[in-house]
Amino acid sequence: MSRESIGNQLKAERKRHRMSQDDVANKLKTARPRISQIENGRYQGSLQLLERYLTLMGLELTATPIKRRPTLDELESIYDDD
Repeated sequence: MSRESIGNQLKAERKRHRMSQDDVANKLKTARPRISQIENGRYQGSLQLLERYLTLMGLELTATPIKRRPTLDELESIYDDD
């Protein structure tokens, strides 16, 4: 999941909660421009602030494997007659 998609999801949840960026910034004890950076996928600060924002919106950060193409060896093993 990219920073942009995380930001879009957070922005949608904030609006669903009928909160402004200022409301979120006040609750998280940070500046409003930081919230804007997060929502626009430009935030490069602490993971702690991002996690606090996610928690405030009822979300969590998870790591998932990146979808990749199978290697040639993996494809060849499909046709093994063993």
